[in-house]
Amino acid sequence: MISLTLALWGIAQPLSIAGANIAIVLILTAIFKARLLDGKRWSLKGLALEKPLWTYILVGIISSAVMSGFKNGTGPLERNFQLLADYYIFSIAFGFSSGLQPFYFWTAGFSIAACLGLGEFGLWQFFQTAAARFNEKISSSHLWSALYATNRAHGTIHPVTFGELMSMAGLGILAFRIIARQKGEKEKPWTILAGILILAALALSGTRGAWMGFVVGLLVLAATEFRLARVELFAALIVIIPQFFFGPRFSQLAGGALSEKETSFKIHLALWKAAWKMFLDHPILGVGPGRFGAFFGKYHAIPFGGQPTWGNAHNLYLQTIAERGTLGFCALLFLLGTMVFQAFKTYRRDRSFLSLWFLAWIAALLFMSLTESAFQVAMIWMPTIALYGWMESESRVNGGKQ
Repeated sequence: MISLTLALWGIAQPLSIAGANIAIVLILTAIFKARLLDGKRWSLKGLALEKPLWTYILVGIISSAVMSGFKNGTGPLERNFQLLADYYIFSIAFGFSSGLQPFYFWTAGFSIAACLGLGEFGLWQFFQTAAARFNEKISSSHLWSALYATNRAHGTIHPVTFGELMSMAGLGILAFRIIARQKGEKEKPWTILAGILILAALALSGTRGAWMGFVVGLLVLAATEFRLARVELFAALIVIIPQFFFGPRFSQLAGGALSEKETSFKIHLALWKAAWKMFLDHPILGVGPGRFGAFFGKYHAIPFGGQPTWGNAHNLYLQTIAERGTLGFCALLFLLGTMVFQAFKTYRRDRSFLSLWFLAWIAALLFMSLTESAFQVAMIWMPTIALYGWMESESRVNGGKQ
């Protein structure tokens, strides 16, 4: 039962955050059923990420209470608690259901999302009249409104998040193939097909942060097992690197074209400066979680960049230091640093697929966070915490043998 619910989550997660949350409820139900009916027990002792997560949450609560009386801060805090709950749930679930079967269903979900993104881009690129009619038709439908045709592959989510998700999926496929070769296993044709679809979707997402993060992840894979995946690594670089210069460009923001004075770089720079000034004025606890948008107008004239205000600094580290201050920034480093350390330690001990995948992905995510706040987006932090919990549980249950 737990394996089935994990499979459902794997298919749903890249496509729908609502579907993924429903699957998590089913996972939790299956866990309690296994405990009550089958007598299976679980233990939450020894989870390496528990203290960093609680520290991050407690600092956020203090910052929100002291700086804003919880005004505008309940949303970020709720997401933090959901992050913690998901960590516990996935740690228990993967402890009960060891093995790599969920990866096959997760790859199917990634591949379906990639196909949707490629279809959207292809419709916009080659059948613009049909694309216009399609977009007009779906604009009145809530169910299909996420599948509009555009010059950036995006699946059912924002192109930036989609690119980051495809980056995670691509690194997973490469890590899987590397470890399979390390074990002398036969090549699996489905990994080639899935890899092509995912890599193409990543390239056409038009998300430079995701491309750069993916290249960082490739460097991690190359540093660990270069001789086992030279062809794939060079092929991925050949596909991704030209996108920096010739890839699809996104010339509109918030429904309006950007002027020459509002280039993407200038917008990011203005957001970063505002975040830094917020930190200088509130260095200990920041302005409070979720309060960047409320304070932005104090540090920069609005409207700006086609939006009435900005609630995202487009830099995880500056966003954190602005909203949660020095204490929150240290808590974030404690959390992310623990993830990196545990992934590296687990890979050195186990040489496992999951630890190699997570090690490459966390390196990519840390780099992406220089231009985005990806870790604060549910579509990114949910699979990140699930993969970490899976890696940790698999190593503990099987003693590093996969």
